[in-house]
Amino acid sequence: MGSYFSDLFGGSASILRSMKVTLRHLFTRAITVQYPDEQRTQPLRALNRHVLRIDETTGQLKCTACEACARICPTRCIELTGTGKGKNRHPSAFQIDHNLCMYCNLCVEVCPFDAITMWTRIGELSAPERTGLVFDIKALTAERFYPSPMTPEKPLPPAPEPEKAPEPEKVEAVAAAPSA
Repeated sequence: MGSYFSDLFGGSASILRSMKVTLRHLFTRAITVQYPDEQRTQPLRALNRHVLRIDETTGQLKCTACEACARICPTRCIELTGTGKGKNRHPSAFQIDHNLCMYCNLCVEVCPFDAITMWTRIGELSAPERTGLVFDIKALTAERFYPSPMTPEKPLPPAPEPEKAPEPEKVEAVAAAPSA
């Protein structure tokens, strides 16, 4: 009979220990967003949607149609054709299919002219039809995406200084005595 009560008490204690997280969240306030009236703020560096950047001094696209982004894309979702030669080269057609894009950010990293970015802080990327997720050059340079918030609203705290490794102890070498 004694082992019955000890097993019963031990089992109850085990259930309470395992339900600790559930019980803790049971009494916290629910976080509900009434979408689309309210929207959650996106993280600062959220990779949401491609945007072609415009040079502020000239008002022209920074893209020179070098096709580096199209070549590095693992899913081949970027289609790009350029016209002109040298400094006058610019894209005549630029299209990104977000049905295929896996948001790897390789196109942004490889661009030598910083002409494409993904940090738009717009979390909505849906369409009633698949063709609505294929963006052309006009949609990629839409005014509602500018200015692209590339810097945080509040300054980030400085990075902590790395700890210095302790200096190794210096040991003098002792010459071995010649053996006879």
